[in-house]
Amino acid sequence: MAAHFILKVFLVISFFNVCFASRKLTALVQDQLLQYHKGPLLSGKISVNLIWYGKFKPSQRAIVSDFITSLSSSTPSKTHPSVAEWWKTTEKYYHLANSKNTLSLSLGKQVLLQNYSLGKSLTQKQIVQLASKGQQSNAINIVLTASDVAVDGFCVNRCGTHGSSKGAVIKGKTYKFAYIWVGNSETQCAGYCAWPFHQPIYGPQSPPLGAPNNDVGVDGMVINLASLLAGTATNPFGNGYYQGEADAPLEAASACPGVYAKGAYPGYAGDLLVDKTTGASYNAHVQDQLLQYHKGPLLSGKISVNLIWYGKFKPSQRAIVSDFITSLSSSTPSKTHPSVAEWWKTTEKYYHLANSKNTLSLSLGKQVLLENYSLGKSLTQKQIAQLASKGQQSNAINIVLTASDVAVDGFCVNRCGTHGSSKGTVIKGKTYKFAYIWVGNSETQCAGYCAWPFHQPIYGPQSPPLGAPNNDVGVDGMVINLASLLAGTATNPFGNGYYQGEVDAPLEAASACPGVYAKGAYPGYAGDLLVDKTTGASYNSHGTNGRKYLVPALYDPATSSCSTLV
Repeated sequence: MAAHFILKVFLVISFFNVCFASRKLTALVQDQLLQYHKGPLLSGKISVNLIWYGKFKPSQRAIVSDFITSLSSSTPSKTHPSVAEWWKTTEKYYHLANSKNTLSLSLGKQVLLQNYSLGKSLTQKQIVQLASKGQQSNAINIVLTASDVAVDGFCVNRCGTHGSSKGAVIKGKTYKFAYIWVGNSETQCAGYCAWPFHQPIYGPQSPPLGAPNNDVGVDGMVINLASLLAGTATNPFGNGYYQGEADAPLEAASACPGVYAKGAYPGYAGDLLVDKTTGASYNAHVQDQLLQYHKGPLLSGKISVNLIWYGKFKPSQRAIVSDFITSLSSSTPSKTHPSVAEWWKTTEKYYHLANSKNTLSLSLGKQVLLENYSLGKSLTQKQIAQLASKGQQSNAINIVLTASDVAVDGFCVNRCGTHGSSKGTVIKGKTYKFAYIWVGNSETQCAGYCAWPFHQPIYGPQSPPLGAPNNDVGVDGMVINLASLLAGTATNPFGNGYYQGEVDAPLEAASACPGVYAKGAYPGYAGDLLVDKTTGASYNSHGTNGRKYLVPALYDPATSSCSTLV
């Protein structure tokens, strides 16, 4: 069964919550005749580069990158009203200026600056310095600061800014690039910079609206970014369309403050669309999103899945995982439906879409027990790759599973597991690669982060935890993450297959549909799952040896939706 989940974003457009078919936004700018000061409008093929300063989750970055991609009418949403339709209003300014030039925006590079290299209190001069890390000609470089970063003027008299700076010198000519800065106001001034998703700091008081991507801070950033993008297009260098003072202008969107729909008035955003499932408010859809194929190989052939157990696991715990691997093969399918093998067959659609004649056949390989903690109980990602090399080094996926008392770099902070590849065996002068996966047992460290919905979530909507189908919260949670990473490994084994976003933090076949396990899912609710009548445990698939498992939704490239078994 395919469940179609609409991702929404609010305009002037995360949440990831990415489950995937399309997103929605808030605030179409009204027609506004502003004075034209005879300067150039932004034109040509412009790359929009995102510079992330501070810590952002991949799902948060996806909300913004999806919004940028949705501006282009070359990839419009099939659902109306759309972000691309909203953006077309800017074309009227070009017509009014009798300009024959046009503007074409495309998502460019993304730069991650997660180590706060300039500290957590920035000046506007430092914002320009950060913006210069993007492309310096034919570009808009957008600096996005995390919720724990203070910026001069932020929350006092601004939620973001735009401007221009000298950039590259090409053949003796100095080019300018446009830049934008927007801050995440969630913990600093959401009532000022993320209204109407938060109670306003001042003015008429009305209940906050639901954020369409379930992220008040980032949905608010999208509103401000949308406004500043419109200003950047129509007044890029301070002498385009604006009203008032040049250093504090009213522009294409800021001339219509607080207006998002028909019927708006102070304190009321207007008669917005409302999602029937989540109650979130929006006014524009983002494009239907298909994971981009980057032309690299998908995993194919007869692949041995080897399990490397680091630390102490009970035999019963190892059996849960090994039975899951065996269940993936359609040669030994469960006689009961829906099955793990049926879930896995969705990955075949990626091969068809890539016109690949290759197929993938997985089988359980060797199991290596490393119970003496030979590398200690605190591991780096480099050591994870070292452990993975203890498995087969060609035609293999080597899975490292770390016990509940083992800490791993990034575990419980921004990851529950990873996948990658490494150089392996040299055969007849040819060096082979092997794929590897690492998954940690989060039971005693962060079960609310890495084993939801079998544990109360650390953040977000609170609902009672579900029963784990194999009566082991930690290992049942490991299976969820392992399933997601296996799908990513098959369809993006070497970083150039199917993914969206940044190559080092991609959204892939399963991670594109976070938190979705069955039809009817929404933030904080895993969906309408099957329930074992005897134990009360929740599941959505059957495996070998009578096992029951919970597996994540997979993004179905044929339907542009998150596909679930139930």
